[in-house]
Amino acid sequence: MSQILAIAQNTVRETVRDRVLYSLLFFAGLVVVASLVMQEITIGDQDKVVRSVAQSAISLFASLMAMFLGVGLVYKELERKTIYTIASKPLKRWRFLVGKYLGLMVVLALEVALMAALYTVVIGLQQGPPGVPELMNWIGLMAELALLTAWALLFSCYSTPLTASFFTLATFVIGHLADDIWRFGQQAEAENLRQLSEVVYWALPNFSVFDFSSQAVHKLDIAVADLAMALGYGLAYSTAVLAVAAVIFERRDFR
Repeated sequence: MSQILAIAQNTVRETVRDRVLYSLLFFAGLVVVASLVMQEITIGDQDKVVRSVAQSAISLFASLMAMFLGVGLVYKELERKTIYTIASKPLKRWRFLVGKYLGLMVVLALEVALMAALYTVVIGLQQGPPGVPELMNWIGLMAELALLTAWALLFSCYSTPLTASFFTLATFVIGHLADDIWRFGQQAEAENLRQLSEVVYWALPNFSVFDFSSQAVHKLDIAVADLAMALGYGLAYSTAVLAVAAVIFERRDFR
């Protein structure tokens, strides 16, 4: 356990120095602040539009952080050749992966907390402090980031950052379209297409289960059972993906 914590701590130190992190954080904050402008050009319920834009910005940029930082976790060690030193030590490779994963999750949690704090200040001054639905939506977002990061780490174990980024982005897009793919597939006349849609639906993640943004924007109550189900789904799926990543990483030859 101490080895995992040491790797996680070192990963946090390395990640907070990454310029990509601050670039994405800057643009996320810029969009959150700029969402107030939407109030001046929107017809209808302006407060809801402002909340929707701001919360969408937090979700989008947090996901981009998870993808772009996650795909480089293993590659950076290979590029600096530090992986050879690590591989020669009495350290199980799965512990190395888990440590890198936990370290990045700590950074992502801090970044989401910072963006949520900015949301609270910017939107709160105008509409009042966020309530329980917003908080539960951000908890769901963290579960989504945990699963997305696990996929990014899996792809980074056997491919270059460019390829891993493409695969992770494809997983992200398909995961958000999972319900639509299911409905489209079931309406298809070809049996093969219906079967393919079922395989994609059940094999790849369904990120819509973590999305409570609609309830948060409209200030609607979110059932605790729904959030608990989403967290359980995310925990189980992330663990499975990390297990596959550990098997691949264990069999990789670094010589």
